[in-house]
Amino acid sequence: MKRWGGAAVGYAGLTRPVELLDGMRVEDVFTSAERVRSSGRTLDHWAGRLAGKRAVLRLLGLPPTATHLGQVEILPLPTPACQADATCLDGHPPAVHLHADLARRTDPRGIRVSISHTGSHALAVALSSPHLPEDDRRGGVAGGVVLSSVRGSAERGGVVGALRLSPPAFWRGGAHG
Repeated sequence: MKRWGGAAVGYAGLTRPVELLDGMRVEDVFTSAERVRSSGRTLDHWAGRLAGKRAVLRLLGLPPTATHLGQVEILPLPTPACQADATCLDGHPPAVHLHADLARRTDPRGIRVSISHTGSHALAVALSSPHLPEDDRRGGVAGGVVLSSVRGSAERGGVVGALRLSPPAFWRGGAHG
């Protein structure tokens, strides 16, 4: 597994989630829980989830096929203060859950993802890190928990927990990595 993976998904000029998928079916790429959670949401939300999935697959060194994308689930992680379930709209950090073959091959507890948006792109970074004690206090989601959300625009560099992230060069218009 690599130490990080990043992805950007453009959504400018698009109107429906299926247009983000290059011919793949929404039902194959997004789990039923993701579809329920995203129903009625704006296209930037769908693009953000897709960017998160692609970033996780890049971290794992896997191609973004419909099968692999469908085995990566990005859902909000309720905080201990929140008594709501995954349908809560209060803005919780994203958590990664792996299913099927990916769940058997990889321990998702050390995968953290951050998602941000510009006016035309959703941006995500997936990081590999050790399991932290606070992960167990954040709801203990079976199959893997995780994550901190980016505070501030990814173009300016965001804050993840206590870490300051510099966006990859391709987000700033530099060389692709």
